Amino acid sequence: MQKIHFVGIKGSGISALAQVYARMGCEVTGSDTDAVFFTDELLRQAGITQVTGPSEKNVQDADIVCHSPAYGDDHIEIKKAKELGIEVLSYPQMLGRLMDGHAEAAITVSGTHGKTTTTSMIANMLLFSKLDPLAIIGSKNYNIGSNGRYGYGHMVAEACEYRRSFHNYSPKIAIINNIDFDHPDYFSGIDDVFEAFQTFVDKVPQDGALITWGDQALCRKLVSKGKVHYFGLKHTNDIYATDVKERRGMLSFMAWEQGQQLGVVKVRAIGEHNVLNVLAAITLSRILEIPFATVQESFAEFGGVYRRFDYLGHIGQLEVYDDYAHHPSEIEATLKAVKRSFPNDHLLTVFQPHTISRTMAFLDEFADALTLSDEVMLVKIYQSAREAGDRAEELTNLLAEKIAERGKTVHLVNTLDEGTEWIRKQRAAQAGLVLTMGAGDIRGIGEQLISVHA
Repeated sequence: MQKIHFVGIKGSGISALAQVYARMGCEVTGSDTDAVFFTDELLRQAGITQVTGPSEKNVQDADIVCHSPAYGDDHIEIKKAKELGIEVLSYPQMLGRLMDGHAEAAITVSGTHGKTTTTSMIANMLLFSKLDPLAIIGSKNYNIGSNGRYGYGHMVAEACEYRRSFHNYSPKIAIINNIDFDHPDYFSGIDDVFEAFQTFVDKVPQDGALITWGDQALCRKLVSKGKVHYFGLKHTNDIYATDVKERRGMLSFMAWEQGQQLGVVKVRAIGEHNVLNVLAAITLSRILEIPFATVQESFAEFGGVYRRFDYLGHIGQLEVYDDYAHHPSEIEATLKAVKRSFPNDHLLTVFQPHTISRTMAFLDEFADALTLSDEVMLVKIYQSAREAGDRAEELTNLLAEKIAERGKTVHLVNTLDEGTEWIRKQRAAQAGLVLTMGAGDIRGIGEQLISVHA
């Protein structure tokens, strides 16, 4: 039995990979911080109970050491593994190796936004189609009950562009939702981002396929050896939608294929961005020849994804939701969708900026996007461990000033506890929505609110 040790095993992607290898029959151990993550329980459910703090002893008898990209050669376990001559692979390299074993059935989902939701929708669709998928998802899929699933059918996995991680993968079918500038700590600009995506598309074989958003000029620029399939809202796409309707967290639309009606799709989600995510999945279903009735059923029963407009509960008439949006484009799309879906509800958005570099690069864009909310609370920036210095308070204050200049009421808090207490005292007796938003630990405010009032 092969023994694999995962460094940073609680991470959203690496934890899914660890679960898959455990269910393949490998002995899996891991190390990480003592902090509790949503992945702790998922790892236990997969039988992965040997999770400790970092130690040289953890790798002594490992066959492979797989590490999160957040850790380098100076990590105590990685350093020791290399001294012992143990094979050391990063998470993208390890995922790439797994994908190589599924070369004829490998599907990747990439794009600056929407990867996790689209991957989750596809995994659910494959599950309903009895295609027994192997899935690596960036968050918990409520239908599957985890972020990782081992199966013998098609493999579907997220493919992240950060640090060109997705260049480790060779999919048969590549889905690219969109191309936008993000990760300013790594990419120099949009041209650099596009080049990374084009290099990735070059890996799709001639008998493979590229599925991408036909309404975006950058996606239309992509050149593939495989057949290209476009989805979008315009009739010029292969798969498109009309008659989009939104009502209190539910979407419905008519799906079309090259001028022919496929049927109505209903799904628990919000926003045009999720219409596009569904269309990407439908496009894949046509390639895989999945009956459309099965596709409709899978979306009607789709339970959603952890931290993607996730309903936490209510305090009286105040409904509490949580969302992972942390880029201005994502925030804008989500807030527009919330206001369309809940047009008469007062919205308090509780936003925690994520990383110093991203906040600096998009200060004005963040301010513009957040003004779509009726009221804003800002929590001090969640700073990455990779970033030196401490400008978190300064930049959070500057963002608050920019939001106020745009005529919106903004409240500043330093901690989750402070934010929770303010909402409990000032808003709990009122009707409306509270939406916690960000890629850090901001969900904690919503969870505290619900637990206090349960």
